[in-house]
Amino acid sequence: MAEKLTIAMIAMHTSPLAQPGQGDAGGLNVYVKNLSLALIQAGHQLLVFTRKTSSTDVPVMLDDATASQLIPIAAGRLDLPKEALSGLTTQFADTLVEEVLERAHHPVVLHSHYWLSGIVALHAAERLQAPVIHTMHTLGAAKNISSPGSEPPHRVEREAYIGAKASMLTANTAVEKQELIQHTGVDADRVLVVHPGVDHHLFSPEGASQWPGKHVPRSPKVLFAGRMQSFKGPHVLVEALAILRQRGHRVLPVVHFTGAMSGQNRYDVRERAFLLGVAEQCSFSPPVSPTVLASYMRAADVVAVPSVAETFGLVAIEAQACGTPVIAHKAGGLTTAVADGVTGQLVNSLAPQAWADLLESVMTQPCQWQAYGRAAIRHAQQFSWTAMAHRMLRIYTSAARVG
Repeated sequence: MAEKLTIAMIAMHTSPLAQPGQGDAGGLNVYVKNLSLALIQAGHQLLVFTRKTSSTDVPVMLDDATASQLIPIAAGRLDLPKEALSGLTTQFADTLVEEVLERAHHPVVLHSHYWLSGIVALHAAERLQAPVIHTMHTLGAAKNISSPGSEPPHRVEREAYIGAKASMLTANTAVEKQELIQHTGVDADRVLVVHPGVDHHLFSPEGASQWPGKHVPRSPKVLFAGRMQSFKGPHVLVEALAILRQRGHRVLPVVHFTGAMSGQNRYDVRERAFLLGVAEQCSFSPPVSPTVLASYMRAADVVAVPSVAETFGLVAIEAQACGTPVIAHKAGGLTTAVADGVTGQLVNSLAPQAWADLLESVMTQPCQWQAYGRAAIRHAQQFSWTAMAHRMLRIYTSAARVG
């Protein structure tokens, strides 16, 4: 039997137990939570570290047999935004070291997520004499290309530092690997591609089917699931609806948006729908649990992912696992998550006209989109958290031996 490890999973800026679709919670949270659970299932000890953001945050026992826990660390004011955390990484790391020394049962490997946690891990590694595996999830330099000036220079500099100092980096797709090489200067042989997974028990064609939005005869049902922010692109769908209306369509798709506003308070998709005259086609709800989200996905005719970019696009894979085809922006990891022309369609731009064209095809070619949905189930089968955990364990073990 392979040697057991203690894996310190670090997600400083957002808890893996937070509800995806609100605040800073999204695909990273789903990734860390499900990978951690799969590693625990394989018999390893997980110490999952996040920043304490509420007076009620206390350690959570994840598994008694392996002594796996989620541990909130006090660092700074409870209500600090993500942008204010960079000055707290040393304090966070010092406390993390003490917790690991007290609780670890096996040789330690650090796996950090997002650049803030990467800086924490590198600081802690010096005292723990442990290797650091890092997953960026998003890159400041890449975001600045699509949205100039959106990320500060110190983030870009520190991501390059992490690329130089970490034992190994993982990328969700080959596309992300090339971005890491280009923007951080990391050697190609120190970046390993590891696809995220999907929970096939929750996200499958079988189960409840519940459409939370409006029911209009002959109107295709389109679902958007994610944070309501410009980078995720929900406004693109509203503007596409308006274009379809201008084209003279008497029956329009209905779009349901599930997620919470994140970032700019001025970004109001509901108001945009009213201004463009398509509010009757739109409905909104807060983020929901994975079980409820799966029921929404089964009821939808298509799931739309108009993000500027995604390192993978977990929502797209979850939708396909439910048998629902996907329309997604042809960018980043979405080119891996969606099999273009097989399980859905990728759109080369975020121009509302291009999205209107595809929504129009959902209306006029329903048989084609139903065929995409059937193929989507087969495509999603290749992604699982168990397979990902096995791949990560080989990386952890290799890094531990070198260390």
